[in-house]
Amino acid sequence: MKDLVKNFDAFSVWRIIGKTELKKLSSLVLDVNYKHHLNQHYFPQEELKKIYLEDVASLPDSRFYAIYDGKGEIIAAVKCQKWNYSTVLAIEKDFMVDLKYFIHGLNFEPREVFHIGRFVIDQDKIRKNKDLNQKKLSILKLLMHYALLPVFENSSNIFFCECDEKLYSKLNFLGLYPKIIGSPKVYLGSKTIPIYCDHRGIEKFFYTSKNIEYV
Repeated sequence: MKDLVKNFDAFSVWRIIGKTELKKLSSLVLDVNYKHHLNQHYFPQEELKKIYLEDVASLPDSRFYAIYDGKGEIIAAVKCQKWNYSTVLAIEKDFMVDLKYFIHGLNFEPREVFHIGRFVIDQDKIRKNKDLNQKKLSILKLLMHYALLPVFENSSNIFFCECDEKLYSKLNFLGLYPKIIGSPKVYLGSKTIPIYCDHRGIEKFFYTSKNIEYV
């Protein structure tokens, strides 16, 4: 199941609320990462099962957004999860970042803590479609917009993320200013960096992209 968020000329944005579409999203994440970063056209089914079950378990506390092309295929997706301080996140178990210790060391008490993940864009499908290719920057900004909206709602909110190295290099260009909080490692097929960002680090993005929903 999925709910329509916004229709555009060449694509549409949906919020995923059901397991069937969630499995498609999980599959796309692995497919794109393995294909683009490892040059492999297959991925371990055990890994698909692992991240799918993680996503199903986190569904009540998360917002999954997916962008579909005109054929109804997912071409991009992202996840925003509100952290409850008890769920063990990938940034903790795979990157050895002690989130509670990190948060305790901040000079303010966060109102809400979020985790951004499952960020994926199928560049191959976008490049093959002229209309989508012309909107590729808008697609990237839309994913960021919807993923970070809950963070932007309060000035004391923060978020954590495992960020692909290539995406990280583009964040400042978009007006996002996160901080690296750990060592990089290969994760889900690509070199990935653990990052943290507070409200100040996303303000410029929202102020400069306030009309993004009208692309």
